[in-house]
Amino acid sequence: MQKRIASVAMLALAACATQSAVVTPIASLTSSGDATVDALLALNALCSAEALGVGAPKPDLKLAGGMGTGGFKVDSENPEAQAWFNYGLALSHAFYHQDAKVALHKAAEIDPACSICAWGEAWGLGPTLNYGIDDDQRKLALAAALRAQKLAKPGDDKARRLVDAMVARYADAAAAVEGKSALGAPKAGEGKTEPAFGQALAKIAADYSQEEEIAVLAAHSLLIPVRADDKRGLKPALALLETVLKRHPDDTGAIHYYIHGTEFDGRAEDAISYADRLGRLAPAASHLVHMPAHTFFYAGRYQDAAIVNAQAIEADTDWLAKGGDPRPPRDATARIPMYYSHNLSFGLAGALMSGDGVLALRYADHAAKVYPDDGPTLRRDPTPRTYVALARFAPDRMLAISQSKHDDADFRVYRAYGRGEALLQKGDSAGARQELAALRKEESGAAYKVAAAVLEGRIAMAEGNAKYAAQIFSDAAKLQETQLTDYMDPPEWWYPVRRSAAAAWLKAGNFAKAEAEATASLKSWKDDPLALWVLGKAQTRLGRAEEGTASLAKARSLWKGNFNSITVEAI
Repeated sequence: MQKRIASVAMLALAACATQSAVVTPIASLTSSGDATVDALLALNALCSAEALGVGAPKPDLKLAGGMGTGGFKVDSENPEAQAWFNYGLALSHAFYHQDAKVALHKAAEIDPACSICAWGEAWGLGPTLNYGIDDDQRKLALAAALRAQKLAKPGDDKARRLVDAMVARYADAAAAVEGKSALGAPKAGEGKTEPAFGQALAKIAADYSQEEEIAVLAAHSLLIPVRADDKRGLKPALALLETVLKRHPDDTGAIHYYIHGTEFDGRAEDAISYADRLGRLAPAASHLVHMPAHTFFYAGRYQDAAIVNAQAIEADTDWLAKGGDPRPPRDATARIPMYYSHNLSFGLAGALMSGDGVLALRYADHAAKVYPDDGPTLRRDPTPRTYVALARFAPDRMLAISQSKHDDADFRVYRAYGRGEALLQKGDSAGARQELAALRKEESGAAYKVAAAVLEGRIAMAEGNAKYAAQIFSDAAKLQETQLTDYMDPPEWWYPVRRSAAAAWLKAGNFAKAEAEATASLKSWKDDPLALWVLGKAQTRLGRAEEGTASLAKARSLWKGNFNSITVEAI
């Protein structure tokens, strides 16, 4: 196995150097279950993505496999119309929003007499968990729904109820309240229309129990208002999805929404068994390959979150190369797929938490190529977050970074923070204090205040003032836990600051407080290996050697870096 791992590493490095994709040799190792191989697969995925490149989309949608499940029987005997309808709903569940619209429109175009095909077109034009619709889009969707209503065949009760519900979804524009989604897009349907539509679909699904796809669609609509903190539809949506998954555990749409629902409900780990299989069920669907990261991260499987996001990035570039259109809705000028930066940021967060410096730096290099500093300013550029990886795993590289052309607050904050961390690794606390002064000028939000406090605490630790550092870290942890609470994946600040408070108390010799703070941190950031390290050290010093040994052994098994080089000052 070691020889095979070495050969894979050489292939992955060669792929990055030559910009050539390496897929076949590594694909043969996917079933090994070896964590080292999995990390190399992630490296290879990023190299392959760079070889494929992220160019301007040239949409040419074709029926293809690997997108997961979707669809139900339409009122048409045309197999091509049925195939495009099913494909359109699969694409919809995979959050390829633009391609879903194209596929569902194509189904309606192939059979203009198909009521459910027109209904599907109206569905594709509607709001999603991440994107809303404006008045013009609502009018287009309503027109498709009204066309579907006219096409409904006499005596077809299912079609009649579906199209009536769709018409009601779009007809009452006054009941749709504009809000903001987690991605910053306008979100319609957070008032009365979307919950009512979800409830109507749920009733139809109950009467047509063989059509479980309708229950999946209902759950999606019931979950949309949860983004705006209206959780009335959360439990009903989860109940629908659990019923579907009990009978069809490989339903990819149900798994997708169940992962979101359990996360919203504060019980992400309940979706573990489904998250473990989702990427294999829909290997071509970038967002479905990515989705297990939501479960893995909150279940403490940080390295797994890092790996699946690299694979999702590769899936997106492959989809682009094959004529797919992964751009966000209403942004025809977008160059980067809509969830690309999300995958990159999430993968980087997982690598940082697991201590995989090689993979974290590979994410940083990838970001620099996709979002070059001399290129145009792009929304949700993840580059500033990569400075954390450089600071911790390549301090000389961090210190070599000059001021970015994109001189916004994010770049300035993370550059100062990263330089401060890197300078402390060089033993230069005076230089770190200069960066802290620069950082404090940007303290306009909670995340920036946390960054400044963390750097101040690190300086205090480096200078031997552990008790002061513990207080600084504790105050920052409270700020993180009370103000950085908006729905963000990954979390807005890259690690739980409370573990630094635990480390400071450990250094100060207050082992009881170190244990208490580490335990508290682990409640929210499960199985964080560095918090486990502090916990084990504290337990040992408190005379509970057996517990301490167990905690340290678990930390060692989860940490992907050099375990023996962990220092209390860097935690």
